Amino acid sequence: MDVQKERIERYYRTNAMESVRPVVLIEEVPWGEIKDGALTRVCAPALGWIEAALRCALYQWEHFQVDQVLLPVFQVGKRARWLSGIGIEVRDQQIKGETGAHISSHAYSDQLSTEDDLAKLHSPEVVYDQAATEAALAVAQEVFAGLMDVEIVGRGGLHFNIWDDVARYRGVENLLMDLSERPDFMHKIARCFMEIGQAQFKQLEEQGLLDPRPLLLHCTAACARELPAADSTGHYRAKDVWGRCAAQIFGSVSPAMHDEFDLAYNQQLFKDCGLLYYGCCEPMDRKIDILRKRFKNLRKISITPWADAQRAAENIGRDYVMAAKPNPAFVATPRFNPAPVEAEIARYCIASREHGTTLEFVLKDISTIANNPENLTQWAATVSATIDQYYS
Repeated sequence: MDVQKERIERYYRTNAMESVRPVVLIEEVPWGEIKDGALTRVCAPALGWIEAALRCALYQWEHFQVDQVLLPVFQVGKRARWLSGIGIEVRDQQIKGETGAHISSHAYSDQLSTEDDLAKLHSPEVVYDQAATEAALAVAQEVFAGLMDVEIVGRGGLHFNIWDDVARYRGVENLLMDLSERPDFMHKIARCFMEIGQAQFKQLEEQGLLDPRPLLLHCTAACARELPAADSTGHYRAKDVWGRCAAQIFGSVSPAMHDEFDLAYNQQLFKDCGLLYYGCCEPMDRKIDILRKRFKNLRKISITPWADAQRAAENIGRDYVMAAKPNPAFVATPRFNPAPVEAEIARYCIASREHGTTLEFVLKDISTIANNPENLTQWAATVSATIDQYYS
């Protein structure tokens, strides 16, 4: 469709940091709260991985598409297995909701509190499961014969969040206290996890599991003309793909501590990636300068509802893409109120226009829509109408 070609072009122009209408995406939908016959599966359970994806994509297209793109090809991801673990396991008590979202509440037990625990850590073995990949491809080709092309794709980037992982092995309070009280030990942890990440990246590259052509990068537009690198031979390397890292738990630490314990290690881990996207839910509006000093390949920065849009745009300027994350609380109420959404989107648009900052919006981490899917439909319409006031 012409509209999808236009949207893909805007994905590319966004990541080229051009002055363009902001891309708007909705991801991480709590599908369990949408009770609609259009989502009811009727195929054999073994085909659920195909049917579920298609039904959700079509439902979103009908009800809250904003700048959604549906490719004219069905993609089968390369299957890989992580063997042997890293020497310790997550132990937690979990309260999981029934919304269909991936979000749960966790109480973690500390598995990484001593030097002996640290000594248990080792890199996992990553194995490409070619047989499983080819079997999935054969199923998809049979399903879509005469209807749609099918292709195998690799992983659309290198992703590793050192401190998000450590938080799952230690618990939040233990982690934050030890950054202050046991800094040497925490540096050892950071280095160990950095080395685990390096080992994974090397294995993904060696086994041909990377792909420079993803449509999305953690829910944001990923299309970039710089990828793959000009000297690519088709066996894709770190320099051919996006890197993505974050330290959400570091929203509670100073810029200096953030730089010392996270960015210094991610600088080494992601230095070879073609482009880099930093951040998730941690507010980065006061920390742009430390990102700027560490990463030469930085292209996109996550700016959350807990950040100041004006400060973020002023500090980012024309140097990076601002991946704005609107507040999902505004779709979590039984009755949708457009006023706070209009105000939020307007703040981002005004700030970005003032400072020449390339802007995109991604509504994600949607833990609930109060069982009212119309909230997403109205949110999409409200955001589009608000952007119309600032961008043609």
